[in-house]
Amino acid sequence: MRWDLGDGRHEGTASMVAPDGRLSHEVGESGLLVSGITGRFPRDAEKRDHEVIDDDHVVGWQASCNCGWKGRFWTRVATRSEANLADHSAYVPFLGFATPPVAVEDAMKVEWRAHAEASSAIDELLAAQRSIRTAKARLDNAVSKSRAVGLPWSAIASTLEITRQSAHARWGKTDP
Repeated sequence: MRWDLGDGRHEGTASMVAPDGRLSHEVGESGLLVSGITGRFPRDAEKRDHEVIDDDHVVGWQASCNCGWKGRFWTRVATRSEANLADHSAYVPFLGFATPPVAVEDAMKVEWRAHAEASSAIDELLAAQRSIRTAKARLDNAVSKSRAVGLPWSAIASTLEITRQSAHARWGKTDP
């Protein structure tokens, strides 16, 4: 139940939700592990900062991402007749097994993927913008250096494939 966008920044999971809203991202020997100590559930023997809840205490499911994003909450209902995927509710019997139904997991994955792809696209835009700023600063420095060693505006303009007037208009104010 883990999904990876492959960008190194987004890994999603279909998390089970404890009665107090904490998400379980992993399973221990005795049940689902939730981070934090409330005193309502037993502590995990190995991870002392985690409590163990059994599957029958799972109240629902929620997609989550390692970047902190959380999807819509899916309610676990007690009977099949109460289940309605359109209302984000699903039935899983209280028999010690609280994995979300395939349809719920698929819907959570679609929601997570939309988040992760949009976030990744924004990250890419920001990286491109930083590259442009860096390139502009490098170009400005190269023009200054070229002028400092005596290159005429016509040589700079020809190299940059712009007009001499454009080059002078853009960098002429910083001419040494």
